[in-house]
Amino acid sequence: MTHYDAITKQARQTLLATFKLVVLCLMLFLLWTGNSWAQIPDDTKISPIVEKLIDNNARVRLEAHDALVSIGSPAVPALIDVLKNPDFNIRWRAAWVLGDMASEANLAVGALAEALQDEDAQVRMYAALALGEIGKAAKPAVPTLMAALQDKEEYVRIYAAAALRRLGGEAKVAVPSLMNALKDKNPRVRKNAALALGTMGSEATPAVADIIPLLKDAEYYVRYAAVKGLSGIIGGYQDIANNLPSTKLIKVISQFEQVLKILEANQDKFTEFDVAKIRRPLEALKAEKETRLFDRAVEWLLQHKLLLGIAAYITLLPSLWLILLRVTPLWLLKINNALKPYTDFSLPFVNVNVPLRYVLFVGWFHYHPQVLDAWVEKYMNSVREQFPKKDTVSSRTSYIPIPVVLNGNTVSQLTPENLRATFDKKRSCLVICGEGGIGKTSLACQIASWAIAETKDRRLCEHLMLPVLLEEEFRIVENKSSLLEAIRGQLQALIDEPEPICAELLTRLLRKQRILVIVDRFSELKTTTREAIGPDSPEFPVNALVITSRIEEKLGRVNKTTIKPLRIEANKLSSFMEAYLMQRGKRDVFTDQEFFDACSRLSLMVGQGNITVLLAKLYGEQLITAVETRQGTSLQIPENIPNLMLGYLNELNRDVTTDKLDDRTLHQYAKILAWECLQANYQPGNAKRTDAIAALTSLNINEPEKCLEYLENCLHLIQTIGSAKDEFRFCLDPLAEYLAALYIVEQYGNNDGKWRSLFFRKADDLVKTGNQDTIQGFLLAVRDCYLSQVPNAKESDFISQKLGKLAGYTVPVNTSINPVISTTP
Repeated sequence: MTHYDAITKQARQTLLATFKLVVLCLMLFLLWTGNSWAQIPDDTKISPIVEKLIDNNARVRLEAHDALVSIGSPAVPALIDVLKNPDFNIRWRAAWVLGDMASEANLAVGALAEALQDEDAQVRMYAALALGEIGKAAKPAVPTLMAALQDKEEYVRIYAAAALRRLGGEAKVAVPSLMNALKDKNPRVRKNAALALGTMGSEATPAVADIIPLLKDAEYYVRYAAVKGLSGIIGGYQDIANNLPSTKLIKVISQFEQVLKILEANQDKFTEFDVAKIRRPLEALKAEKETRLFDRAVEWLLQHKLLLGIAAYITLLPSLWLILLRVTPLWLLKINNALKPYTDFSLPFVNVNVPLRYVLFVGWFHYHPQVLDAWVEKYMNSVREQFPKKDTVSSRTSYIPIPVVLNGNTVSQLTPENLRATFDKKRSCLVICGEGGIGKTSLACQIASWAIAETKDRRLCEHLMLPVLLEEEFRIVENKSSLLEAIRGQLQALIDEPEPICAELLTRLLRKQRILVIVDRFSELKTTTREAIGPDSPEFPVNALVITSRIEEKLGRVNKTTIKPLRIEANKLSSFMEAYLMQRGKRDVFTDQEFFDACSRLSLMVGQGNITVLLAKLYGEQLITAVETRQGTSLQIPENIPNLMLGYLNELNRDVTTDKLDDRTLHQYAKILAWECLQANYQPGNAKRTDAIAALTSLNINEPEKCLEYLENCLHLIQTIGSAKDEFRFCLDPLAEYLAALYIVEQYGNNDGKWRSLFFRKADDLVKTGNQDTIQGFLLAVRDCYLSQVPNAKESDFISQKLGKLAGYTVPVNTSINPVISTTP
């Protein structure tokens, strides 16, 4: 044969394979198109595809396989028929396709069960594999899978055990067969058998003694499977511990104490994580055992004469609980928890089953107000220590009373007495609303301190309350309230307990106003989190609620108390500054003349308007820094609010000692990150870390991740949030607004065209959709920065006028150049 003939033959083979592939693709197209004759595939259309499973060309075989999987259940009958084909190659490939169909191949369970007895080992192996992929619907095949555990081919045994593992509790009848498989000579069979038993929970208890020897198996993965299997079994007992008879509970504890000893004695073979898988549920079972203190007491009571029992029952028991209520109320809580497992006590003479704790009258005292007060008092020292350590609270330790509007009435200095009428109600809801930096969160933290005050005259009500501060988005928890889970997590950290509080006790504490829930930045939270807080719902468990928001929240129009903190008036700035410096212990470092000059400078910055608490405090901190670092006799104080913000950054950066950024570089990074947090809707919010890194990288900034870490860990300017830790936000909203405003002004300058197309268009849309109140702070910050940073900027400029109009600020037009605006938050 010539070289030309060889090439011709090869070309013919290639053309033939290509033709087959084209025909197969055409058939698939007809099956998936909307033609009426091809809507539902029948055997005449599917059978040619099935035949391609054993085509000589591997690509054709693979295309046929994928096509059948895509067709799904309509192809199952044809594949079932193929499982009886004389050619073993097409039989095992059909089983493989059915396995890849997973639950769509439910109808093939019977045929696959028969295939487990096929004469070809590969067919049996793929049949076992397919049954595992089908999952719980393969329960009818459990008997044949049990038989397959004794197959002479090791891979059939491996996949049979794996399939039973996928079935879990549905295959509990296979426990004896899996116990035999634990002794299989193949380590992978032993591994899968141990894992399968673990999925069956407490149903696999008889296998514990046979799994224990696998802890000393030569193969590490068998030892791992043994630990996982045993943890699954004891985990099953943990779920039903309350209903276990004491004898059974003791036996289980004894068995797994032996397991724990083996793990602890072989630390070279097992990790601490492996040990914890057994130790934690074992400790839970032991704790359950310790709560069962009344078994013998119940038996003793039942042995006495009827009349004596009735007399003691009616007189002594209630008296005992009343004494405990006055002396040690927490004992009533412990006794009730110990008696919880006994839920089916049969009353004599009447065919009624009731929980034993109610039969003994102690159940009626379970959540008595005195019991709840005692529980709160137990953890109060821990709360008074831990709550002030929270970042949000610790940064607001210096509280200076300011005037507020309380339900429409101006109060010069808010006190607990002003709020007592609100918290004396059965359901109390307090909304603190106002612009950014006005002192909403500071006031909320002060209210929390009143809730835990030691003296009654400084409290919000007669009893103590545990403050829980919620600042982040709620995580979605399946079949649970995201609000309750958030409160539970914060409360656990607050009281410094290793175990979370039980749901029933948590609900009672909330209903009885023993927990004060504070939701900060409510208006900036996502919709899902806001919807979880619905005080208008009768199922809403929180009866003592404080919310801070930039807008006056409706909250379903429930009865609520509204507090609106007011700005500091220009004529009262010196009084505020003196009180703040006195509280910081720094008033004496200023001479009277220096203090007067500093207050005069602040008055010039404010003009005829007012100033927010945050800006006044930042100015005070700048004064303290200036006097502590001054050179000569003069104090270096910022001349306008944007420079005040930058000076605040410089002050934070001054204390960094290692790998310190210079102030200009820090300003650049902070402005970019602030704009990332505000550009979505012109109000402080969350930004994606990936977006921030991309923004920094686009400006040729090296190692952008380190920039974020510097601002968070060294300066504490930003905070990583979210369950995935993939977002961040600025800790101070007004600071973010000003930094973002400086960034915008640097980008657009006095270019009217850029302002119109890149900024005002979006701002107009936001104002038209009712968001003026939420973006007002940022718009005024942009106006401040424009007037102070752009050369020759004037109040009468189009940009200044437009910004003021959008923010709802009446702009004077008769001034020339004014680098500072007095109405900015």
